[in-house]
Amino acid sequence: MAVYDTELATSYKDEGNKFLKQQDFQRANELYTKAIETDPTQSIFYSNRALANLKLDNFMNALNDCTNAIELNSSNLKAYHRRGLANIGLLNFKSARNDFNIVLKYKPNDIIAKNGFDTCEKVIREERFKKAIGGSDEKTGGATICQSTSLSSFDANADLSKYAGPELEFKQLTNEKGENSGIEVINMSQSFISSLVNDVFLKGKNLPKKYAAAIISHCERLFRNEPTLVEISNVTNPNTKISVCGDTHGQFYDVLNIFKRFGKVSENHTYLFNGDFVDRGSWSCEVAILFYCLKILFPNNLFINRGNHETDNMNKVYGFEDECNYKYSKRIFQMFSQSFESLPLATLINNDYLVMHGGLPSDTSLTVEDIKSIDRFKQPPRDGLFMELLWSDPQAKDGFGPSQRGLGFAFGSDITAQFIEKNNLRKIFRSHEVRMNGYEFEHNKKLITVFSAPNYCDSQGNLGSIIHVVPNNGEINVNDNDDENLIIETFDSVSHPDIKPMAYSNGGFGF
Repeated sequence: MAVYDTELATSYKDEGNKFLKQQDFQRANELYTKAIETDPTQSIFYSNRALANLKLDNFMNALNDCTNAIELNSSNLKAYHRRGLANIGLLNFKSARNDFNIVLKYKPNDIIAKNGFDTCEKVIREERFKKAIGGSDEKTGGATICQSTSLSSFDANADLSKYAGPELEFKQLTNEKGENSGIEVINMSQSFISSLVNDVFLKGKNLPKKYAAAIISHCERLFRNEPTLVEISNVTNPNTKISVCGDTHGQFYDVLNIFKRFGKVSENHTYLFNGDFVDRGSWSCEVAILFYCLKILFPNNLFINRGNHETDNMNKVYGFEDECNYKYSKRIFQMFSQSFESLPLATLINNDYLVMHGGLPSDTSLTVEDIKSIDRFKQPPRDGLFMELLWSDPQAKDGFGPSQRGLGFAFGSDITAQFIEKNNLRKIFRSHEVRMNGYEFEHNKKLITVFSAPNYCDSQGNLGSIIHVVPNNGEINVNDNDDENLIIETFDSVSHPDIKPMAYSNGGFGF
């Protein structure tokens, strides 16, 4: 029978707990791993590492740790609780419900377990209803809410009569049958956007629902008319700049700082935001509406790729749906949801740089051309190219491996090199993961991860970063850059009102 040094293992666990409290989840994870390697018989070591994995969004690893913890000690309620959270992260709502139900049998007043159970019940009911009416990707109440919404339906709202902010004019669009086909904002301007930021959002106020609906409807139409793979270029105009930002996650004050530090959107300065602009942060509505207003004013200079958080299930778990319902209404959230389904999935810059939120396809026969043919106007499936563009991550070793998240795949430098050579590209830009410097050159510098939410969730202490595409005017050897067409810059977080991440979430998960 093997003999383990439980005392030494416990010291690793205790040290891991200290780093967990300091919110250094990666270091905590490493120490819990040392504890497990020293003594693999202790249930608590696995359930503690599961918590660190949850904080790192490594849901599959967290689930496996919880299962191991339960096998060692079936009374470890924290393991059931954390496995429920991991299953929610993996969108396995029935399994999550079962785990929360076990917790509630012994701790019926556990608020987070109760909220988790209720959230799972809600999602399961909605999925059952969608299937009953035909098609799991269809929206309850119709899939064309951005087109069918009537401007006049908002006229009786009290928020409109009380509104004293900047004004917009709208036009109800109709088709040849006289049916509503969307809303057009007639007079979007830079002065409106400036006043929106300074006189409304920075004062903690909201737009009237009529304004929000019109902005979303107009912007959804712009997204819908763009291809699944957007192609932009500044090769022939050296006086223009294309700036690529990663996740911003509702960190409105940091988004404002991006424009303050690096320049506003204009005809000479194009921005591409690479997904995950909502959820987590408590100003997701403000970020989304600001981006949408800029898209209306500068349709050819503001672009957004869809991220894994521009999806219904993620919005239920990570706060955007609850925030939107609190600040606006369920109907406004449904309009946002449809607009997310219309977002492009990737962008090709100067035929050199392919930008997607997550990662490369697991089918090595696929090319950039295959992205163009994806039917994107729905919730993403659980496998295939569509999902992998939103979810997959790079890994250090070659080939493909299982994703620590449980969705998508991990792909190696050989996969990146093959894809780049086959498609005649220079580099891949992607986001989706925190990097402490805000960026990281990976896979022999053929891939760059860019993350633009500094001090992510008010806890990570990371920088944000931005990539500028400036043909032949790049800065070599600055921030590890080796490309004469690129400039990599970093930035720190800025102060914001004392409102915690996911402040409006009814689920209380937060992982």
